[in-house]
Amino acid sequence: MKKLIAMAIVASLVLSLAGCAGSKSETTETVTTSAVTVADSTDAATDAPAETVEKKDIKFYGKVIEYTSGPKMTDALIEKLKDKYNIEAIQVDWSNMDKVIRTGVASGTPCDIYNYPPAAMANFKDLAVDLTPYLDADPEWKAQFEPAALEACKVDGKILSIPWESNFTVALANKKMLDDLGIVIPESWTIEEFSVVAKKIQDAGFFPFANATDLGRASWMFRNAIMSTTLSAGTYPQFITGDLSFTGVETTTALEKVKSLYDNKFMYPGDGAVTVKNDEIKAAFYQGKIAIMAEIAAGAKVTADGADFEVVPVPWPSAGKTGAINGGYNGFFIPQNASDIDAAIEVLKAFTSPEIQAIHAADGYIPANKNVEVTDPFVKIIVAQAATLASPEFPSVAELSDYYSNNIMPDLILDGGIDKVTEMLEGFRQVYLSSK
Repeated sequence: MKKLIAMAIVASLVLSLAGCAGSKSETTETVTTSAVTVADSTDAATDAPAETVEKKDIKFYGKVIEYTSGPKMTDALIEKLKDKYNIEAIQVDWSNMDKVIRTGVASGTPCDIYNYPPAAMANFKDLAVDLTPYLDADPEWKAQFEPAALEACKVDGKILSIPWESNFTVALANKKMLDDLGIVIPESWTIEEFSVVAKKIQDAGFFPFANATDLGRASWMFRNAIMSTTLSAGTYPQFITGDLSFTGVETTTALEKVKSLYDNKFMYPGDGAVTVKNDEIKAAFYQGKIAIMAEIAAGAKVTADGADFEVVPVPWPSAGKTGAINGGYNGFFIPQNASDIDAAIEVLKAFTSPEIQAIHAADGYIPANKNVEVTDPFVKIIVAQAATLASPEFPSVAELSDYYSNNIMPDLILDGGIDKVTEMLEGFRQVYLSSK
């Protein structure tokens, strides 16, 4: 595996930008690893001597250290383009992405590429480069992505970001613990049904469930719940356009059911459940203190492999009759005042190439490049859970993103409860409506 990745890293792959002159000849190569199969079409190298040019500096805000593949992917990117660019790979601060991006753009010297969820790109629609013409000018690059993935990156008909991985919320269970307690997990369950099982787990001295409040995960419980209630009520189309009031029964039902899990101390570690961090949860899960933990699909395989017991994916408890999980893609966008937009495009092409995406898949994650085939059995189960993926969500505004990350759960459980949260959410909806 390491040999194959090393070969991929040193292989020359310089993709032409839109409008570049010169003819191209193509070759087709298949790269196979124990985890992935990659089919790629690359430019043939030329025999012309390389010109000595000054290398350009590129700031790449896309190093994801939470993934085992993250540093390896950015290292491969740096190596791949080392003769042309000095690439500075900057660690993503998930809890402060909006602030980091706005501060950088306002400074006049932003990063050339920013990691940001495509589903929330409306927050930066006036600051991001329209990537549609670049994709249209390079059909080979565009064809590497599923049409639905690119559709998810559109705002007002423009593709404003490029997906690099698929991601959504999942629930992972300690199979031995559940087996020892005689618990059989159904194909789907409501929060009420889950609560019956949770009480049995709690009575046995364990915590039934855990959801982190850092890394952008604090809002998962509510977001999954409200998408379930709106889908069940048939009001999901109004919800995602901002036409559904947050003071309605869909919101209050979602909040009530989520709150019940915390009020009953089903959520690890009890009183500190609205501030617990992901590292703490993972440690407690490995120690056998937690039955089920929330995780991202992209990190599920790594989390499962880190346990000394069998870990299995289980359905997310739904607030309504219809199951729903939030998610979509992680992507990259280029700010309009980037130092060199064409150079940033070339870097994006390299990072989303099959070779570098294969590194991601080999570590058990879900790449966006469709030429990288996922073959790991565990990851295949995770991918199958995407059947309940509800995307898009309510059109996010920057203030709502910040509220989701920092305040929604403390407000719901500790300060003001359902009334305060609905008031805050409705205020954000009005801000969105006034901006349309």
